[in-house]
Amino acid sequence: MGNEKSWFQNARIYHIFTDRFAGMKKEYTEEEIEKNFLYGNLRAALEKLDYIKSLNFNMIWISPFFVNQPNGFHGYHAINFNHVDPRIAFGENSPDKEIGNPLNENDLELMTNSDKFLQYFIEECHKKNIKVLMDFVPNHLYKTHPFFQDALNNTSSKYRNWFYFLNKELEDNKNMKYLTFLNFEELPKLNLDNTECGEYIIKVLNKFLNFGIDAIRIDHCPGPSLNFLKKLKENISKKFPKVPIIGECIPIGVSKFYNTINSVPKEYLEKIEKFDVNNIQDLDEVFNLYKECFDGVIDFSFQHIVVWYGEGKITEEKCLELINEHYKRFDKNFVLIKNIDSHDTDRILFKCNNDIEKFKKCLNLLLRKYEGRIDPLIWYYGTEDCMSQDKTVFEKVGDDYRCRMPMKFKYQTINETFKDNLIQNN
Repeated sequence: MGNEKSWFQNARIYHIFTDRFAGMKKEYTEEEIEKNFLYGNLRAALEKLDYIKSLNFNMIWISPFFVNQPNGFHGYHAINFNHVDPRIAFGENSPDKEIGNPLNENDLELMTNSDKFLQYFIEECHKKNIKVLMDFVPNHLYKTHPFFQDALNNTSSKYRNWFYFLNKELEDNKNMKYLTFLNFEELPKLNLDNTECGEYIIKVLNKFLNFGIDAIRIDHCPGPSLNFLKKLKENISKKFPKVPIIGECIPIGVSKFYNTINSVPKEYLEKIEKFDVNNIQDLDEVFNLYKECFDGVIDFSFQHIVVWYGEGKITEEKCLELINEHYKRFDKNFVLIKNIDSHDTDRILFKCNNDIEKFKKCLNLLLRKYEGRIDPLIWYYGTEDCMSQDKTVFEKVGDDYRCRMPMKFKYQTINETFKDNLIQNN
């Protein structure tokens, strides 16, 4: 990581899941929590900046803000990359109804009120010395996106080659007519190696980086090719030299979907099909594939090691041994962003069987500095409130809502001593 991006090594990132963090409806059903918007929004999150600052965090990771399908509260099912979803900007009774139409040639250049509000949100964060990390999903979009619908219904569409329509059956899925994100039929995969498609995605990023976005997280980075990711980094680093690009690389248990993954060879996917304490080095090898594409990656090796300790599978001594061995496999300039849970994984307190003392020890593993390295850390919203869950998110598809419950802002659950510890360790 060059000097212009070295600021990121000291980033202390508070990850807000926008729809569940602030401004939600006062009353909602269990079904709504599972499937629908609760209308948490960035306007309400503005009022919580001082709260985040009081915990000594200096960066916010906001979940994807693009216009999403009707129930896409998570932000990962885009139907228009060009604009901010009014529900994410303003909530349930948004004064803005404009979502644009990407088929219009000038749609990307237009500024909706929600776009303008995101820009204002970023400016207000900067006034408080809080930087903003955006979450971006270049690999796929939702099936009702106008680009895909045009390509699906018209074989001569200009967007036809923006996707991977299949001329023959796949061995592992004979019903698949086009490549998708893993096996999710509703999420067609973009052909980012198509010049026009790749350039469009980079233009989208440029629009929002011009708002003042400070860093980018690339979701599902195993999906796009290394060539595309290198082009993306080259473009962004040239125009925005202070903006680090971080990859989310977690290709565990997806080897049977290798046709949808362009940057990780099949043999690597097979080696980490079953991931445990004996093959951390295999995941680390995958991370190192991205040295020329990203400034760093979300450190899922670190996460797994700490979780194994929280679950009681390894001792604290073994935990520290594995962490140190893990770090030795990387150049110190390749940033490894420490984390112990997220919106896609079980909350750490749940993994500790709701044992508060074990939970605190896991948090201290996250907060401590390790010899020879300076790396950012990610704190998932509500961890300071001891948020947990009743069942794992991995029981069946769709159970990830269990780790995305509405924030309560209790904070009394962690005493002032622990709060002081949180600040001192940062």
